[in-house]
Amino acid sequence: MEKNTFLMINDIIYDLYSCTSLNEIKAKFLHRLKMVIPYSYASILLHENTEDPDTIRLTSPICIPEAFIEAENEYMKVADEDHLLWLLHSREPRLVRESDLLEDQQRLNSPLYVHCYRKFHIFDSMQYASVYQQELLGVLTLFRTEKDGPFTNEDMFYLQAIGMHLNAVLYQIAHQQPQTNSLKQTLGHLKTNNHLTARELQIAEQIFQYRNNDEIAQSLGIRENTLQKHLQNIFRKTNVTSRWELLRLRMQ
Repeated sequence: MEKNTFLMINDIIYDLYSCTSLNEIKAKFLHRLKMVIPYSYASILLHENTEDPDTIRLTSPICIPEAFIEAENEYMKVADEDHLLWLLHSREPRLVRESDLLEDQQRLNSPLYVHCYRKFHIFDSMQYASVYQQELLGVLTLFRTEKDGPFTNEDMFYLQAIGMHLNAVLYQIAHQQPQTNSLKQTLGHLKTNNHLTARELQIAEQIFQYRNNDEIAQSLGIRENTLQKHLQNIFRKTNVTSRWELLRLRMQ
């Protein structure tokens, strides 16, 4: 992975944890994801829980661009015909590339494709089933046209890496767990179980408030190299390697 790509993914994941609604997922996540995994269309369809755990009901589509919601609304009417629907019965996150499963001729002439996606000239898609704590949350799908070309193994690797963090955020949104309500509890846990010092707790609190290094250093009146030493101690004590891993630890 090139350094620039790694930094972009790191920023995307960090911003993802600041999302508290589907609109923020669309604005902060889907738009930026395009810089790492180029696509023509993207959608997230949420899973609506039913009394029958074996029933998959997709709803509340968010799409980029907005006009693509037409295709996903049509898809939800005939979703039972989708040969990839089995993906959503998994109790673990699952990623598939449609071009791996069916020949182009069969895929591009299927009734579902003709009815929902031909108008948008879709050629390939990647579908990621978002599952957290064995609960299906929904499906993220990225689409490319023939002009874009098929998705690559590298694209799949990137989406798999990012998807595990999307799962935690969608779970939090679905269950309406405000981050602010748990902040004091999280800091108390870090103090008791990870033995963070008072200064390290101050820094951790500002990380949970999504402040960057410059903002933290200025707020606490410390130098950048001093802050880096504190960050290294925080990461070592909590057994993580980055800010977004610390945020994910908090959600767990």
